[in-house]
Order: sequence, then C-alpha cells, then structure tokens
Amino acid sequence: MAIYIRSRPTTGIRVFGYLSALATVGVAIVYPAVLFLAAWGLGSMDEAMAYQEEEKGQVANTAAHIVAITTIYSAVLTALCFGAVFCFRGTDRWLPKDATVTHRDIASARFLHIARDPNSRAVGMLWAMLAGMLVTAFPFTMMSIPHSLIYSDSTQDLVVGATWILGLAHIGLFVALKRAAVRRRASAVRLRTYGMAVADPKSFSLPLPAGRNNFSIQEVPARLGRVKVQAIYAPPTGGAEPGRPVVIPRLSLTVRPSRLDDARSRVEARLDEVWRAAQLIRASVEQEETADAPTSEAETNPAHQPPHQDADPGHDPSQTEPLLP
Repeated sequence: MAIYIRSRPTTGIRVFGYLSALATVGVAIVYPAVLFLAAWGLGSMDEAMAYQEEEKGQVANTAAHIVAITTIYSAVLTALCFGAVFCFRGTDRWLPKDATVTHRDIASARFLHIARDPNSRAVGMLWAMLAGMLVTAFPFTMMSIPHSLIYSDSTQDLVVGATWILGLAHIGLFVALKRAAVRRRASAVRLRTYGMAVADPKSFSLPLPAGRNNFSIQEVPARLGRVKVQAIYAPPTGGAEPGRPVVIPRLSLTVRPSRLDDARSRVEARLDEVWRAAQLIRASVEQEETADAPTSEAETNPAHQPPHQDADPGHDPSQTEPLLP
C-alpha cells in the first residue's frame, strides 16, 4: 500500500477535460460509420471467399483491415473517455516514506488516500483500458467471428452456438477485467482534515485516529477453510473508550491457515500506512496553527508604545524640563 494526494483540477485541466469530452462525443458519433465499414469489409470477404483460389490474398487483407479498424477505433475512444474523466477527477501524486506535506497542500487537495503501490495501479489502469476497448469492440467481434464460420459446410451449424459462447465470453472477460482494475485502482481509505472515509468513499464521517492503537486486526473464519484477517478501526470518542469498530474491507486479506503469519504482517503494514497518512494531516494542521500563533498574539497584544507625557492630566511640563542657566 502507498499514500497518494489527489489534487483538484486547475482551470486549464478542466478546459482540457471539456475538449476531451467534446472529442469523445465526436468520435462516438462516428461509431455507426465504423460499423458500416466493418460490415462492408465482411461483404468483401464474402465475395473473396466465393473465389477462394483467385482471391486468397484479398481475404487476408480484408480481415486485417477489420481488425485494425476495430482496434484503433476502440483504443482512441477509450483513451478519450479516460482522459476526460481524469481531467475532472484530479491527479494522484505518490507520497514516499520520507515525504512531507504542508497545510496548503492538504487544503488545496481533495483528499489523501491509501491505495496499491504505483506499479499495481498502473497495471489496474491497463486492465480498465482493456475493459473499455472490449465494450467498444463487442459489436465488431460479434459480427466478424460467427460470420467467418458460414463459409464452410462443416461449421455453418456452429454459428448460433458460437455467437452465444462469444457473447458470454465477452461478458465474463469484461467483468474479470473490471474487478481486477477496481481491486488495483480503488482507494482503501480516504482522509481529510476533518474526517476519514472507509466504506463510503464520499462520506468522511469517521474522526481521524488519535493514535496507532485505534487500529487492530481481527481473524474470522472464511470459506473453504481459509481465514480472513480483517483490518479494524476503532474511532476515538470524547471519552476514554474508543468508538464502535469499523472494518476496512480493502485492507483485509483472506488466506490459508499456513500463510496466516504473513497475512498478519501485511495487514499491519497497511494499517501503518493509514496511520502515517493521518500523521501527515495532523502535522500539516499543527504547522498552520504554529504559523498563525504569532499573528494572533500580535493582534491581541498590540505593540508597546511609551505613554505620552500629556496623558497625565496632572503632569506639569515645567517640573520635568531642565532649567536653563
């Protein structure tokens, strides 16, 4: 796990996001035309397959063109969609172990959050891109692959079955890619100066931890004889007793009993990262309070000025001024 700070998009980034959204709409409008080109390519394959001996090269070229058009269009449309989303969502900056943040950084950012390490998140982005491309290319694949089976008498009866199998395979692959992307990209914990979000990423209703002892682990039995090592957060309250414990699901692990010690260590290390993020926020707030302290003191205690002699109504200036000889 690692700590990231998510910045708020600037005006320039938002403008670029609007342009990306407009480009996405423009590319999506061309979608029917791309489908028409793919259908036209399949028609060309039909004509070429009718004269297999003379048109073997044309069949290969047409199939390559269909694959190229599908891949390029899906990649461009998916990239534009993701670009527009990230322009409005904000960017994540990784905070290494020795990183420090100021109160200005915390105040200008949307939040701090705990997620997988940068390499895992990059792989998750790749899975998300592939899932988006799979959705875009779904009609092309459903047209092309079953259509190629009608050219042989021995495979014509397999067209309907191949269509169903291909559709289910698309759905299953999309779900698998999406779950893998979410598991690698999603935030486990989000923190702000006034609270922390665990289950609901938009609800910062939990108070920040007062100490590392607010975090603990709990072992519960899971399916197939495995053990789930849960990350537990007991929010501090006004009294001496901690608040109601909350499970942090994205920090928990489910393992076999033989790997229980390793799972405990990994979950404890993840909780250490959460506590480090909370310390970064508390340190930034304390820095801001320390910086504001001299200003507040100067406002409450104005600079000392020597009293004017005329301030005393009974004061006689002639008694204090030296007499000239």
